[in-house]
Amino acid sequence: MRKKILVTVTNEHWIHKSVVRVMLELMKETRHDIKITMPSRKPYENNLHHIVVDFIKGDYDFWLNMDSDNPPLNNPIDLADLNKDIIGLPTPVSHFDGKGSGDIPVYLNAYDYVPRADAYRPHGMFEGLRKIDAVGTGCVLFARRVFEHPEMQKGCFTRKLNSDGTVDKGNDISFCERARENGFEIYTHYNYMCDHFSELSLREMNRHYMEYHKKELTEEINGQA
Repeated sequence: MRKKILVTVTNEHWIHKSVVRVMLELMKETRHDIKITMPSRKPYENNLHHIVVDFIKGDYDFWLNMDSDNPPLNNPIDLADLNKDIIGLPTPVSHFDGKGSGDIPVYLNAYDYVPRADAYRPHGMFEGLRKIDAVGTGCVLFARRVFEHPEMQKGCFTRKLNSDGTVDKGNDISFCERARENGFEIYTHYNYMCDHFSELSLREMNRHYMEYHKKELTEEINGQA
């Protein structure tokens, strides 16, 4: 069945050439009706909420959003045929906590919730379609029914804050928690990976990788003791 899909590239007046390449390919899509826009409102959550308003006003079946530095490597329009509530495309993200924790410096942003820690960890099965608890919003496909729910029209991407005003959970985790609370399911698909372009310090990355490998070696030695 032919679907109408809104494709947005959220940006601040700059879009990576790899994302532009994806946009050009999506313009050739013949299976479904595709509309591509490049909204650039600030801040990011405000941009997303404006898109939600436009999405609901239109007669779209799905909304595909990708960030300006976050190109999918395979055609994300394929995923509309699965008709899931939310499918996030797994994207590598850097994680430098500066605390010498030895956590892996780069991981994929598809997560499982760990109740005992009240925290999220990367999902561990890197194959096919997987149900998860949260996903990053760098490249994600939403079904219309998600935003037809009245509770999801009340600032669903707003960050959750601590009592002192500092951020407790970012817009992506906060959105996923609200979606699950309102009965929606979240998936990722490891056959539809993304690239991700970030400016970072190679010195810092090297330091964190060394801490990570040191932690791995210590755990291996302790396991053999």
